[in-house]
Amino acid sequence: MSYTIQEQMNNIYEKGIQLISKHEEAILKEWHTVTARLQVSRERSQKNIDDTVHYLANRLFHTTKQAASTEVTLSIQTNKFIITLLENAVHKVIQAENDFSYKDHQAIQYVFIKLSEEVLTQPYQHYFAIDSFLQNLVTSNQLPIVWTAIAIKRNHQFLVEKWFNHLSGDLLFGDEPIKASTIYGLSELLLNQMEEAGKYTVFPIPYEDITILICVRKEESNHVVPFVSYALQVFQNGKESFQLTKQDQEWKDSVIMFNETVMRSRNYQEAVENITAGFVNYLPFERCALFSYSVDKQMGFGLFGHRLDNEAIQNITEDISNLPIIQNNLHFLELFGQSLDYLQPLYLKDAEIGFPSEYIKQFNLRSVVIAPIFLASNNKLLGAAILDQGPGKYFKIGQESFSALIKFGQSAGEILAKFSAEQETKQKSDQVRIHLSKREVEVLQLMAEGYSTLEAASFLNLSEYTVRDYVSTIMQKMEASNRTEAVARALREGIIE
Repeated sequence: MSYTIQEQMNNIYEKGIQLISKHEEAILKEWHTVTARLQVSRERSQKNIDDTVHYLANRLFHTTKQAASTEVTLSIQTNKFIITLLENAVHKVIQAENDFSYKDHQAIQYVFIKLSEEVLTQPYQHYFAIDSFLQNLVTSNQLPIVWTAIAIKRNHQFLVEKWFNHLSGDLLFGDEPIKASTIYGLSELLLNQMEEAGKYTVFPIPYEDITILICVRKEESNHVVPFVSYALQVFQNGKESFQLTKQDQEWKDSVIMFNETVMRSRNYQEAVENITAGFVNYLPFERCALFSYSVDKQMGFGLFGHRLDNEAIQNITEDISNLPIIQNNLHFLELFGQSLDYLQPLYLKDAEIGFPSEYIKQFNLRSVVIAPIFLASNNKLLGAAILDQGPGKYFKIGQESFSALIKFGQSAGEILAKFSAEQETKQKSDQVRIHLSKREVEVLQLMAEGYSTLEAASFLNLSEYTVRDYVSTIMQKMEASNRTEAVARALREGIIE
């Protein structure tokens, strides 16, 4: 079964909640210390501080203390700052543990990102609540609506859950709820409660898992019904756009977390490991294999595997011609690469289409995604991450995953290129520091070819003692502990062939 970025980010959120919940007592104690200081320095914000702590305690600990069921309306202007201070207090408490990791830090950070979003969007939430929509319909002076109601189905019967009218008076008489086996029957019962019931009509509109009832005068129903239906559609479009905006933020959060992780890498190997794990930790995948790509040799080389046999991945050296679907995409890139804004991930519903059978069998591949690792400045392909949702699993991925994969590939390319450049610079710098004379290079070359000191002396028409002095000087300049190490370094750095 496929899963999404939203589900993956929810897992990170739940991990953060669990970490925080385990330290409830210590966190509340630390919050008390923080708020005591704030109350001294910001007396006018005391209510905002208390409300913020109350709000966070309810959301994080599900506590029943201090009237937990009461909704708290937060002031965005003041409480964004307070929330940040309270988040720092949580980090302080949990970081005191020896086994605290950077992933734990990110999980807690993400919890507070989502809580802050709740606070920031709270003033707009009511615009997309069906209650507010119906209340506004009734109170509008533009529409002759008598009342509206929300009907739900429970135990095979329909009943009114909520209702709205101009006067906020009681729509029904008596304490017993009115029930009916059909929406039509419920509408009739409600009309019978009204004076001059024959002058009114009720029309139902199905909406999600409820039914909206609209009561109007019969003579006005012809023009009210189409307008309400249209207004409800506009309301629904706005609500869906709001939800899509929130979902869009989730894949961007995953990109931010990935970037933060890979930027902490201290060297090339650490970057490779962080990138490979990051594709799994922040995207909806279970396994990742990272490969480098040589344009000149048209070869792929295994670098690292996360939740895979790492040694098996590193032993892979594959000619791209054996991967036709990848080769075709590379040819497309060569033709049009300069005009592309980014390199596209490639989704294969069945890996048998593009991979040799030996890999299909060895790693039990089904659906896979190939995410290019590239430099955005020139669209230079450096390698690829091959991803799936576990051995033998078919899956699909959404557009938000493709968007995130592009950003992941770009960030991974930047950090790998940075360390590769540093490594090349270091090697060149090391070569510059080694000043060998022409004669010393000749002695090194003979050492590499297996000549003994006596044989080298005879070949160069020098004394054995002179050659020994040359060997000693060479080893000192190259910071080598023996002849073999000196020769190996000279070969590696191109001083000799």
